[in-house]
Amino acid sequence: MSRTKHVTGLLFTTLLLISGNSVQADARQQFPLNVGHSVLTSMLEASRADRYYQIQSKTSVVSFSIDSIAGLAKGRFNEFKGGIALQPESANNGQVVFVIKSDSLSTSNSAIDKVVTSKSYLDVERYPEILFVSSSFTWLSESTGLLKGKLTLHGVTQEVAFQVGLSGVKKNKVGNSEAILVKIATSISRSKFGMKLMKKVVSDRVALSMTIRAKKQSSISKEQLAAISSYSGSR
Repeated sequence: MSRTKHVTGLLFTTLLLISGNSVQADARQQFPLNVGHSVLTSMLEASRADRYYQIQSKTSVVSFSIDSIAGLAKGRFNEFKGGIALQPESANNGQVVFVIKSDSLSTSNSAIDKVVTSKSYLDVERYPEILFVSSSFTWLSESTGLLKGKLTLHGVTQEVAFQVGLSGVKKNKVGNSEAILVKIATSISRSKFGMKLMKKVVSDRVALSMTIRAKKQSSISKEQLAAISSYSGSR
């Protein structure tokens, strides 16, 4: 099994290296990723109502996978942070802010990591953060929902939708739990985010999944919210 995984990794790396040699410069520019005032206000109000949960990165997992002719490549991001503001069923306007440090990507293969974080793909020096800001959350059942919002990746912002499963909270009992477990999943088209190389041998679809553990935090300040919604201050 380990030999097969090693061979798959070598093949995938070769494909990425080949595609990287043909990368073209584009017109996108680096820009600071900002979370809007209305979003932060919504989260502040949720914290005062005991409905704000801060993501615990040490016990959470953010992973991705992409298929290719060399096999399935899997990886994860090791540095991320954010918050979740839940509202009861009648509101249907829960808020999520989530930011990932791009260069924290890991596939357990340093050669793949180097190529994926290079200018050919994520270009982490130019775009050091991946940001998701939700626009709506709709309860679909007692413990599932649909999360929609804007994902900014590789300098491009696109609307995305996540299927959500929640443990420790139900739509009519929001705020009762001190900790919650949230599982979300979707797939995105990498070409829509400006990463168009080698689509014939490396799939255009990237599967994203997150297992998020979050703890309730009351009366959070604007400064604390700003700190968990960007890595900009630490660069």
